[in-house]
Amino acid sequence: MSRTRRSIPVLLVIALTATLLAPMASAEPDTSRLQQLQRELGQLEEQASERRSELGALDAQESRLSDEQAAAQVRLEEIEAELSLAVERYNEAVVALEAVQAARQATLDELAELDAEITVLSGTVADHARRLHKMGPSLEFAVVVGASDPADIGFRSASLRQIISADQVNLQRLGAATDRAAALEARLVVQEAEAAALASEVEEQLLAVEQLFEDRAEELAELEATLADVREEVSEQQTRLEADEEAVVTARQAVATEQQRVEEERRRLEEERRRQAEAERQAEAERQAEAERRAEAERRAERQRQQEAAATAANTSSSNASSSNSSSSNSSSSSSSSSSSSSSSSPAPAPAPSTRRSADVAVSTALAQVGKPYLWGATGPNAFDCSGLTSYAWRAAGVTIPRTSGAQFAGLRKVTRAQLQPGDLVFYNSPISHVAMYVGGDTIVEASRSGIPVRTASLSARSPVGYARP
Repeated sequence: MSRTRRSIPVLLVIALTATLLAPMASAEPDTSRLQQLQRELGQLEEQASERRSELGALDAQESRLSDEQAAAQVRLEEIEAELSLAVERYNEAVVALEAVQAARQATLDELAELDAEITVLSGTVADHARRLHKMGPSLEFAVVVGASDPADIGFRSASLRQIISADQVNLQRLGAATDRAAALEARLVVQEAEAAALASEVEEQLLAVEQLFEDRAEELAELEATLADVREEVSEQQTRLEADEEAVVTARQAVATEQQRVEEERRRLEEERRRQAEAERQAEAERQAEAERRAEAERRAERQRQQEAAATAANTSSSNASSSNSSSSNSSSSSSSSSSSSSSSSPAPAPAPSTRRSADVAVSTALAQVGKPYLWGATGPNAFDCSGLTSYAWRAAGVTIPRTSGAQFAGLRKVTRAQLQPGDLVFYNSPISHVAMYVGGDTIVEASRSGIPVRTASLSARSPVGYARP
């Protein structure tokens, strides 16, 4: 009976423990915040996906506009080369016209001298003619009568013939000079008219090319403006996409953290459930053992009563009963031990040519013209075209070079790009129609075209065809 009393507190502790653990073991982790974070993450990922699609469309548009801009830039450079060639032809025509005008002026000076000589000769010849006319046929007779002897007669006659012959020579020279001067003047008038017509024609071509260039430049400017807008939008979209992706990363981290918390809570609850099950199993085993002990005590009491009731005959029966009870007790004890061993062995869940000085002067002179207007045919000091600028700068350094870009390239000493020094000239297009001056540091100074003042530019921006040194 005392053994039964001792087992009661143990049963009470086990039952109380199972009762306390039951609500905790039946609970599940709170996943409401995890579900909310997952919804927010899905929305952010969808927004980022839409942003990527928009950015892809903008990238395609930017690529197309970039191709159009590149094509327009190439065409613009071609037109600029045509413009340079037109300016070069105009300058050549102007040079030819100036040469013709200079030759005409020289002819006019010569004609003035001939006119003066003609005036003198005409006066002399006219005077002789008047005197001969007055004297008539008696002139030669008067010369003979006035002679002192036959030798004097011969001398006077010879002198008279020489005077008349000289007058005839002067008249012939006068006529020839007059004819030559008239022919030369007529030829120069024709040449001057041809040169003026050429200059006018080239000027018209130049204006047409300039208009075409302005149209193309305006088209390119519009393309560049559109491309700039697209690139700005791309940049803004890229910034927004980066912000969206950063938000996605943050949301994913929050989801991962919450998932980890939920998993840890789930593992903790699983462990609590395992412990509760183990406690319940142990309590049940203890209850069974207690029931067995009670049954055994009752059987022993019953056997004792039977032994007292049948004194004599019960000895053998008591002995047999005692043996049977002993075997039953051993069997029960063995069964209880086996059950206890089985409970304790239950597995736990797994854990989850110039001098350098003159070149410096030429460079400083050319740079001093930056900002002055472009004017084709102009050679300074207030406006320039390309070859006008280079010839002006070198003339300031005391070095005379040809007027046009083609003549400059043909008449100056050639150098390579690796040999370039400040002051050297850089030539463009084929045939040569544009020239600039190298000033050092991959930089040139040039008078490029109408509408753009004298400026500095990158040597590497275009492809020169030659270099020369004055």
